[in-house]
Amino acid sequence: MLSVGIGSGLWEFKHFQSWQRAYSLPAQNTNAAICFPENNIDVIPKLPFSNYVPPLYTGPTANEVLKKRKEFLSPSTYYFYEKPVNLVHGKMQYVFDDDGHRYLDAFGGIATVGCGHCHPDVVKAVINQTKNLQHSTVLYLNHAIADFAEALASKLPGDLKVVFFTNSGTEANELAITMARLYTGCHDIISLRNAYHGNEAGIMAATALCNWKFNLVQSGVHHAVNPDPYRGIFGSDGEMYAKDVQDLIQFGTCGHVAAFISEAIQGVAGIGELAPGYLPAVYSIIRNAGGLCIADEVQTGFARTGSHFWGFEVHGVVPDIVTMAKGIGNGIPLGAVVTTSEIAEVLTHRTYFNTFGGNPVCTAAGLAVLRVIEKEKLQENAHVVGSYLKQRLNALKAKHEIIGDVRGRGLMLGVELVTDRRRKTPAKVETLHLMEQMKDMGLLIGKGGYYENVLRITPPLCFSKEDADFLVEVMDYSMMKL
Repeated sequence: MLSVGIGSGLWEFKHFQSWQRAYSLPAQNTNAAICFPENNIDVIPKLPFSNYVPPLYTGPTANEVLKKRKEFLSPSTYYFYEKPVNLVHGKMQYVFDDDGHRYLDAFGGIATVGCGHCHPDVVKAVINQTKNLQHSTVLYLNHAIADFAEALASKLPGDLKVVFFTNSGTEANELAITMARLYTGCHDIISLRNAYHGNEAGIMAATALCNWKFNLVQSGVHHAVNPDPYRGIFGSDGEMYAKDVQDLIQFGTCGHVAAFISEAIQGVAGIGELAPGYLPAVYSIIRNAGGLCIADEVQTGFARTGSHFWGFEVHGVVPDIVTMAKGIGNGIPLGAVVTTSEIAEVLTHRTYFNTFGGNPVCTAAGLAVLRVIEKEKLQENAHVVGSYLKQRLNALKAKHEIIGDVRGRGLMLGVELVTDRRRKTPAKVETLHLMEQMKDMGLLIGKGGYYENVLRITPPLCFSKEDADFLVEVMDYSMMKL
């Protein structure tokens, strides 16, 4: 027997010479049928080749880090896997642990690493700005803040031209809700069931997942029926879901509202797509009630959906306020709210200030991210590779009964696992088991959904078709071993 290191585990197999790809898709025919071996559990997927060698790591071991975490970090801080992975280095779509094992990162730090880990252009921008001026606050002039604001505004439609920088998506959503209430003079907000917009005291009210909510005073938010084509009561009928929003306004408010907030694809909720036709209908209903429409682009923004730069563009709508974070800085703590000059004016009625919002190092990184996305055509890559990967995942669904649904767009995809397709019984235990197995073969993947039974695929946008093949092979192999 020959032992070969794959990912973070040692795998033994008898037929090393027969190691080959278990299946393939003809390069020119994207509509060709995808064939899988029936029960070939001897063929172990192999990480795509890379000649990159990470620097030698001499820091603390995983056990030492874990011990410190348990002693000094909040007990609410949790981690994936029975044996947590100690990541110490990253290179584009790959990360490395303290033992030098390489992993394909299909989670991207929760849809945050867009350009790739340690992208040289972003790193260079951060270093250069740090050498010149690390912090100044917006009380003084600095070109890094202004340059990024101008570039960011140019990526948005209509009159969405005024930028407020924050430090996170939660903070951005808090600010957006505040602005909507001030501008309209109304308090009521409409969000969606199953939504996640942050879990700090204020914006927690708009989040509608009980495992992300504490027993705090949360007022003025009404949660509409989630327009979920897979589990929703109206299937893919967007108009019927929109009627529930109208009913909420009519029976649950004074008839006027401050805002409606939603993601174009629900991230934490399990890559939940909105039913077709829903957003245009709801935006019309909200505006008739005097409210503003807020697009939460924290996870879907910055080219992740592939076909468009922003998730809301898929639905043919233009919001009044757009919030963003995560991919905006490729891992740098940065968020933003973009709106019109008329709406932005409400913050001048008192003093609004954010010490670190618009930090020159962070905004220099943000500008570098925009330039990399354009220079390396990452939006096009997300569309091409994401479409290819989704096709392969749908073929995998035809083979494995445990896959109940494949959904998403671009490189924001979800695979919902069930033990019974007809009843859609969540396969929560199986999801955890599969994640462990995939990790041991060198694949890191996320999970989400109310039942925590959805595999979340949100890799760096430099993800390749070869990476997509490996992901599907690992998933197939792990499911065959269930």
